[in-house]
Amino acid sequence: MLSNRYIGLFNKQFLIVKICLYLVLFNLPIQPISCQSNQGYFTQYSKGTPTKELIWCTINSAEQNKCRDWAEAIKRYPNSVPVGQYKSFEFNLKCEQASDKEHCMNLIENGRAHLVTLDPGEVFIAGRHHSLVPIIAERYGSTLEDYYYSVAVVRRSSSTHIKDIQDLKGKKACFPGVNQMAGWALPLARLINDGVLEVKDCNNIVKTAAKFFNQSCTPNALNDKNNPSGDNPESICALCHSKCSGSDEYANFEGAFKCLLDVGDIAFLKHSTVQLMSLRNQYSFRKNDLELLCPQGGRRSLDSYSDCNWGRSPAHAVVVFSSMLPEERKKVQEFLMQSIRVFNMARDYTYGQGYNSEKNSASSFALADYLAPQKYGDRANLLFSDDLNGFEPLSGPDQTFRNYLKKENYDLLSKELKKCPVPSARLCVVSAVEMKKCHQMVTTFRGAFLQPVLNCVVERSAIGCMEAIRRGRADLVMLDAADVYRAGHQYGLVPILTEKYDLTDPSYYVVAVAKKTDRESDLFFLKGKSSCHTGVGTAAGWVVPLGFLLSNNRMRSYGCDSLTAASQFFQKSCAPGALSPDYTTSDWGLNNLCDLCAGTSKYFCARDANEPFYGSTGALRCIVEGGGNVAFVKHTAILENTAGRNPALWSRNLIPSDFELLCRDGTRASYNESVKCNIGKVPGNAMVTSPLKPHQYITAYVNLFLTAQQYYGSKYSHDYTFKMFVSEDGYHDLIFSDATSQLIALPQDQRSYSTYLSQEFINSMKLTDCTSHSNRFNPSKLSIIALLYAVILAIFRQNHL
Repeated sequence: MLSNRYIGLFNKQFLIVKICLYLVLFNLPIQPISCQSNQGYFTQYSKGTPTKELIWCTINSAEQNKCRDWAEAIKRYPNSVPVGQYKSFEFNLKCEQASDKEHCMNLIENGRAHLVTLDPGEVFIAGRHHSLVPIIAERYGSTLEDYYYSVAVVRRSSSTHIKDIQDLKGKKACFPGVNQMAGWALPLARLINDGVLEVKDCNNIVKTAAKFFNQSCTPNALNDKNNPSGDNPESICALCHSKCSGSDEYANFEGAFKCLLDVGDIAFLKHSTVQLMSLRNQYSFRKNDLELLCPQGGRRSLDSYSDCNWGRSPAHAVVVFSSMLPEERKKVQEFLMQSIRVFNMARDYTYGQGYNSEKNSASSFALADYLAPQKYGDRANLLFSDDLNGFEPLSGPDQTFRNYLKKENYDLLSKELKKCPVPSARLCVVSAVEMKKCHQMVTTFRGAFLQPVLNCVVERSAIGCMEAIRRGRADLVMLDAADVYRAGHQYGLVPILTEKYDLTDPSYYVVAVAKKTDRESDLFFLKGKSSCHTGVGTAAGWVVPLGFLLSNNRMRSYGCDSLTAASQFFQKSCAPGALSPDYTTSDWGLNNLCDLCAGTSKYFCARDANEPFYGSTGALRCIVEGGGNVAFVKHTAILENTAGRNPALWSRNLIPSDFELLCRDGTRASYNESVKCNIGKVPGNAMVTSPLKPHQYITAYVNLFLTAQQYYGSKYSHDYTFKMFVSEDGYHDLIFSDATSQLIALPQDQRSYSTYLSQEFINSMKLTDCTSHSNRFNPSKLSIIALLYAVILAIFRQNHL
């Protein structure tokens, strides 16, 4: 079925097209209006005369100036040639400047631009993550080649210390940019396949390259997508001229070449780059001072690129958004073909030919002219490659990034650069609906080629997941802060990632919430009231509030048996998990702790998403629908579920001011005053694993989720896009909390429960959880028991001989 996004888009466009047709058919005498067709293509109608507009995305001021010259040349063109000799352009051109190619992809995806030229490696990113498709490809030279070679250029004077690819370790490298095919993907894949480059990060080839080379210039190496964990070594950009962005002076092929001349030991380039720079006399160098480093060993002259190269790259391509209709793609292809015929001033530097004979001399603009750099500030390859000599429209089947790249290049980008020494990451979940989301996450991650491969394991509870990790049946689980304590204290597990919400640090406030209309409830007089809890043994709904009540003598203590204490204190409750053997050690009748719960069958009062009143959202729902007087929840719960943010029936008509917070001093406060009116502050939920895992494995687990959130961490992306921090309708906090804004890697000094959790929280755990006073049996204790058993058995046998 079509998503709501496309249905809405179709309805809107149908109405606009209908209005436009009326204006044309009836020639209505009104002012010109704009009618928008598919994905933002504008047609202006004034007395039936159409002028359509395309928006080209540029990445710097030089490209913007050239694009504007192109746009002006298009407008002048019909008046600069004899009438009837050539047909006018069907489109006018508009130019939109972005910060880099990634920004251009976002603009096109969101309808604010329509076209941009991309390197094949960028075509892969654009198709994989932005739904862009190639429609026309560049062609080079007099024979209109559809490829070019990747070469490694070095100084002749470095021959004594750079003889082979093994000698590249610790050298200063110049790359045109991350994700570029010839200047990045092909050479790094070759180094990995030859065993020269050791993979350091399964999802961050930048970090792998940084650990191998010395200081480098690698434009875009520090942006969010290429630096998901935020710790890429600064050495990867140390040679760059400015901010290591796509507009750096050392960016792209001509920039990487200048980097080599100025500061580098090696530059990975297009085979034609040095020849073009030589013809332009832009930089002071002698071609005889440079050589090619061959991946198979040795060096060759610059003109030996067909035998001494690192691979063959497809040509650059112009991309559009995938929703553009086939007939519109055809018209854009015709527009570009007409542009190259009319504005082509390219020369074949290889064969010594002059200007293109079909070029119209009436126009001074050239779509590609490598001999005239001064006009745009000595910048090369603006909008298109400077050695462009033609276009090749792509047929329908080739208008996908996968078919355009062909299998060899597709596999290189999706597999060879994604090699990972860690076999898999097994995530443990606790319910069928969490398992469903986990499977969706598996499919999504695999589609994005994220490594290591994610797999799902289901257990009966969080305790079951801890046991599974300890026994090697699972690797990871997301836990509440109280469960992080149990995981560390009883199972020896460690936190590695934490959720961040709307505070500056990765934590949240625990608040007691009551209806504004319930004026009789406050923290001093809760005995005999009805309470709603996120779950037995959870931080927000149990440990912190009961710890507060017990430590302030508001609740009678039964030692560490907080379930009995709560059962005797509250009249009725919903405390999911109160009947679970994993969390219940009391012999007392605890049924009243589940009296308000709404789960059915085996899911009644369950400590998972199958119980409607589980979690912070569920506890808030409990005081709305279940008759509770007070709910102990995260401070984010009210805003998450009011003012239309939760479309469920129970919350649809709620507004934040329907609720108030109960403060420590017995007063009340507004829903948004949790900073001053709370009963504790708790670290966010955390992902835990076994510390016995190799460091490389733990690092891979962290980077897997940090990388994934760069693509799937937004709550406001397209309807059809997987969202890590959004739960299926009717459920909440599946795997990750719905309030999560991002995941943060914990530093090494916080990767234990005792340093991750505050001492105040640990004290509350000891007040409310009997298992917190002693560890479970460890292997040494089991050995002692086995020895005692053997001694007793021996004595017994001796006495009965």
